[in-house]
Amino acid sequence: MCTHIPALEESGFMVTLDKHIWQIAPVDGDQGRSTQIISSMLEMAQSLHLPVVVEGVETNEQANMLRQMGACHAQGFLYYRPMPAKDFEALLDGGNNN
Repeated sequence: MCTHIPALEESGFMVTLDKHIWQIAPVDGDQGRSTQIISSMLEMAQSLHLPVVVEGVETNEQANMLRQMGACHAQGFLYYRPMPAKDFEALLDGGNNN
């Protein structure tokens, strides 16, 4: 497998932690086991120098936890909900979209 890592990096391979990770390992008051699972997955990808995107981020608690673990890329309803293409274009052009 180690011989394949450079090829993955060169091809732009990215590890995605699917939004279902929050169902498997929900961030709760305890945060013991769930935090450990997510942290281990991030550490593994980071040790292989593969970028990671965490999907399904819906709360500030989730975003803060990921930031503390060193996650650089996240997406989810916390940031934006799905929108029509014209609204997305306006957002990119500096327009305000709620």
